[in-house]
Amino acid sequence: MNGIILDKMQENAGTCYLTKITLSDFVTSLPLEYQDYEVQREIVTNTYLDNLIDTVLQQKHIPPIVLVIDDGKFSIQDEKITITEFKILDGLQRTYRLKLIWDSIQFFNGQVLLSAEILGLKRIQLSRRYSEELEKMNSNSKVLEGIIKYYNEKSKTEKEVVVQNCFNNYQWFEIWSNLTPEQEVNKMLVLNAGHKPVKTQHQLELLFLNLIPIIKKSGLDSFVLVREKDSNSTVFSKNRVKGQFHFSHLITSILSLNEGKPITANVNLVHKTQSSDFEIEQFDPYFNYEFLHKFIEILLKLDTSLSQQYGELGIKWMGREVSLVGMFAALGKFGIKESISALVMLEKLDNSIVKNPASLNLSDYEVVRNNLDLSKINIGTVNKNAIYNGIYALLQNNEQTIIWSNHFKGQAV
Repeated sequence: MNGIILDKMQENAGTCYLTKITLSDFVTSLPLEYQDYEVQREIVTNTYLDNLIDTVLQQKHIPPIVLVIDDGKFSIQDEKITITEFKILDGLQRTYRLKLIWDSIQFFNGQVLLSAEILGLKRIQLSRRYSEELEKMNSNSKVLEGIIKYYNEKSKTEKEVVVQNCFNNYQWFEIWSNLTPEQEVNKMLVLNAGHKPVKTQHQLELLFLNLIPIIKKSGLDSFVLVREKDSNSTVFSKNRVKGQFHFSHLITSILSLNEGKPITANVNLVHKTQSSDFEIEQFDPYFNYEFLHKFIEILLKLDTSLSQQYGELGIKWMGREVSLVGMFAALGKFGIKESISALVMLEKLDNSIVKNPASLNLSDYEVVRNNLDLSKINIGTVNKNAIYNGIYALLQNNEQTIIWSNHFKGQAV
């Protein structure tokens, strides 16, 4: 992909190049996995962006798209920049629609060469005839109808070039080089501040994004990490299978272990982690390879132990944030009281629950939980606190098997 540098600015060690690149060059240079960049959220519904077809055909202005490039993936000579690999920091939603419009235009051009019949079809006819092809390119009959309408309105001489040329105009890009992962995440959050809010769980994932490569190197093949943009935590909890863990649940579990009390993934937590007082170094005992490998190993062992003891009930219990947060908060409280290290805490969890899953008494937990009067309580908070208190009692050997009615504090009816 080739561009012309219009301006540049320095920000700490990072450099931003304001660059113009043709839309056709940009779209045809997109990597197959362009949607998979970790800091980006999922494709969302947006009426204005869905109408981008008119903007493209009429060659109107599209707001700048922000890219990041790594060393060795670009070269600069005079005012020209050549980029061999890039990631989209801001503008994924526009890019997604630009790509489907591009593919739709190529499809249209091919159909016109075969037969002019397509030029007289209405939207419903286009949908019936080409639905399969359009679906493959993430397009729809509305986009195709817009292309046909625009084509039909032009003179004979214009028709020969008008559709082909609509991607030849220049698009502005802000292209950042030499950013740290943390800087990339922070810029993404700032760029999205005026858009549809990024879900709290996804913001937490971004703030702890450096965990992903560590987790992926764990060597534990049965471990499957699920991101918020792939499946929100509510849907995940209902459909979880053994071995799957939601990233946001793991983050709040580790934070709860550190605090020794249940931590909730909400806006206040995000603000705290973004404040100037927040230092990632305070989590050094937890955010390192040795601890994370052991943490995941214990989770997988616990998952296997509970599924063998309780079947589907155990699998679903491990997929709820309240379960993991309550359990690790209790473990953290016990560790603080006994002044033991993070790795020793995990060994305690192994000995107390993994090797003795009956101690959790999940069948009784479900009975007590299902008898709560939901009109009088916040079910999530009550469940989390009950698990926190019940497992803490188990870790202290106050109960050999958790008596859940003791820890729901008389709210069962």
